[in-house]
Amino acid sequence: MSLIVVLGAGRSAGYFIDYTIEFTKLKGIRLKVVDIQTKHLNAKLLSNPHLQIADAELSDDKVRRQIIKGASWVVSMLPAFMHVKVALDCLEEGCNLATASYVSEEMKGLSDKAEAKDLIFLNECGLDPGIDHMSAVRIIHEIQSKGGKVTSFKSYCGGLIAPDCIDNPWGYKFSWNPRNVILAGQGTASYLNDTRLQYVPYQRIFQDPEVIIMPDGTVYEGYANRDSLSYIDVYGLDGINTLLRGTLRYPGYCRAWNLLVHLGLTDDTYKYQLNASTTYSDFFQSYLDEEKSGDIFERIRSTIGMSDYEDEAIERILWIGLNSEQVIPLKSGTPAMILQDLLERKWKLQSNDRDMIVMQHLLTYEKDGESFEIKSSMILEGENEAKTAMSKTVGLPLAIALKTIIESDFKERGVIIPTMPSLYEPILKELEKYGIRFQEEETVLN
Repeated sequence: MSLIVVLGAGRSAGYFIDYTIEFTKLKGIRLKVVDIQTKHLNAKLLSNPHLQIADAELSDDKVRRQIIKGASWVVSMLPAFMHVKVALDCLEEGCNLATASYVSEEMKGLSDKAEAKDLIFLNECGLDPGIDHMSAVRIIHEIQSKGGKVTSFKSYCGGLIAPDCIDNPWGYKFSWNPRNVILAGQGTASYLNDTRLQYVPYQRIFQDPEVIIMPDGTVYEGYANRDSLSYIDVYGLDGINTLLRGTLRYPGYCRAWNLLVHLGLTDDTYKYQLNASTTYSDFFQSYLDEEKSGDIFERIRSTIGMSDYEDEAIERILWIGLNSEQVIPLKSGTPAMILQDLLERKWKLQSNDRDMIVMQHLLTYEKDGESFEIKSSMILEGENEAKTAMSKTVGLPLAIALKTIIESDFKERGVIIPTMPSLYEPILKELEKYGIRFQEEETVLN
């Protein structure tokens, strides 16, 4: 009897496990879930006789290797930095691997070894990356199949809070890894704009976001992700004029975050000198120009050298509590870590909160002398703080991909992502049953 081992039982595991239990039971496949602690799983899962649950220290190489021994598939829902270690375990034990995370250079370097052992190392099969790839290439392949040439491709995705659950001036709460949010945009963004290479450094990423309008008329703002250029090859768009991938936020977020960047509060390269009595105000004030007088608004503006910076943006960062006399609970940390610790309390999802996923692809293409535009949009709201849209859109695609590969004569081997029709077609079709569907609008431009 085959065995699937799931490493990690965090936020995204619930939907994955629920789906996987059903098809593995029918197929006679054993299913085992292991994490450092699993008691947070709901009672229904903990009592399911088909599911074996165990606690273990998965950072221990020997323990982890013993756990996956004899498995046909290992699904890693561990932090991204652990995936290569798990992949090396899979090579040693002869297991296929599936993750929802980006393919790192180290992971890519294992492709030939995996292929030589007739193994599949499936990656980038969650939301972003994952659903974004699959929904995009489906449109691109359809255009190309009818003789069209894609001239521009822009894709944006955001994990947000549902509009009627917004109760703070940022319009944002954490529905995924807070550290990734704090460090977003660090490094230089690269993309293609009207055949020109564009490189945007961190200090300008959040400065002038693009306006994105969804079919319901809701306005968002988008900023560029780090590397869009590599997707020219991934999506088969050689010769394209414009290609950009970005992140969505509610209006006003980017200008306020840009202020935190320019003040230096998102820096993760050095430790801030903390003591037992350091307050957030002490921390914040140490980044303001001590030579400047005036109220806090004037001091902030003079520090960053922007005398016309909007009151609204400054009010947002003051709302966080940076100027409070509360003692910082950390013993040590970088400015980014101190900011994250504060925001994890201010931006925490409450039990009745619903998160929301917003995604939009904007494509233009040419065919027979005419130009067309396609706008493909998806909006999905979560149910509550536990059953989030984020966990649904990360866990379900991975579970459906696993089922699809196991039940089909899947040919690909090595390190892959779901950009082939044999994967994205059944996955996208199945996702529609769970309310994850795209609304497409096509217009003639000339």
